[in-house]
Amino acid sequence: MSISLYVVSTPIGNLEDFSERGRKILSNVEYILCEDTRITARLLDRIGIRKKLLVYNDHNAVTSIPYIISSMLSGVVYAQVSDAGTPLISDPGYKLINACIENNLQYTAIPGACATINALLLSGFPCDKFLFAGFVDHANLESLASVNATIILYESPMKLVRTLERMSQYFENRNIAVVREMTKVHEEVIRGSIDEVRTHFSINRPQGELVIVITPPIKNFDEIEKYDEIITMLAKTVPLKKIANTLSKVIRMPKNVVYNHIKALLNE
Repeated sequence: MSISLYVVSTPIGNLEDFSERGRKILSNVEYILCEDTRITARLLDRIGIRKKLLVYNDHNAVTSIPYIISSMLSGVVYAQVSDAGTPLISDPGYKLINACIENNLQYTAIPGACATINALLLSGFPCDKFLFAGFVDHANLESLASVNATIILYESPMKLVRTLERMSQYFENRNIAVVREMTKVHEEVIRGSIDEVRTHFSINRPQGELVIVITPPIKNFDEIEKYDEIITMLAKTVPLKKIANTLSKVIRMPKNVVYNHIKALLNE
């Protein structure tokens, strides 16, 4: 059976990240479903494609899906894109996928850029287990603090500083990375404690798309205390910050937590 719906990932910044397969699919389908026709039209214009665009979002899904499914059943082929990155990730779309399943219509995904995964890789934090929690919901921050994994959140520039202030109540001694403008000329990763990162963005007004990555909860302090004898020996000749930096990588614990432990151990 032929494909009725292609879920196509688009670049999150750099157009060179758009796959040839993705371009080919968008060139061959009859309609493209998108969040904002203006944004998608600009993308298509830059890659030399002209197609009919239809708005599909959470607000019109209920009324749009019956029409879309009906036309698919008659042979019309669609592609779905988001404003940037991989569709369905904090974007509308899963309801349409479910409707395809219910009507035995074939669909597939064309992989590509995803801000969630890109930010996780750039953060330098553990990638073996992570939770993507979508856009920040202050009401859920306390429950997220107990999740034993790296946490990834989206946030707008205007709300970032206030969100970091709220996070400091629940994510004590955790390091974070705020990743912005990924794949673009001004790509930036700001890492540190929540207070350090909040101070940075209080002075330097945040701009562009933002992703917050939070380290997993701190492990039991037995994990660091077993190195106390070695720390005491090294401290005679090696700067404390250098010891903390190296040890934090070995035991995957935030550098500021390790440094504070070392200072307490040496009564400094």
